[in-house]
Amino acid sequence: MGDAQARPRPVDIAYWLWLVCAALLVLFGLLALTSPGTAIREQLVAHGANPDSVDEFIVLLRGSGAVSLLVGLGVGLMAGPTRAGDPRFRRAVVALSAVFFVLQLGLLATGLGQVPTLLVSLLALVASVLVYLRSSAEWFAGE
Repeated sequence: MGDAQARPRPVDIAYWLWLVCAALLVLFGLLALTSPGTAIREQLVAHGANPDSVDEFIVLLRGSGAVSLLVGLGVGLMAGPTRAGDPRFRRAVVALSAVFFVLQLGLLATGLGQVPTLLVSLLALVASVLVYLRSSAEWFAGE
């Protein structure tokens, strides 16, 4: 486990990136979960969406919001122990960040994703790369 006094700068930068990502994902998730369904329905129908398929889209939107909320909470909770030098949390938060990024790519490709959420997941991926740079990896290994 790493020494807190000799923590490499990329680990600190990754920590703050993950915290920003976590806050934004929680915000996006709460917005998706609490947006009034009638307002979304009216807006979609006004833009030419099939009224029969709007309800399914709203369910998918809320599901995507719930996933964003949970991922945001997970990333936020695991960022601290990772910054403290726990390699298990580092692996877990990196895996969560990578899986969420791939999920967002898939959602965007199907027309169900949103670009801001994809950009936030990309920032989480950048943080993941930072904690695996040589200086960071050596610190986590205790060298």
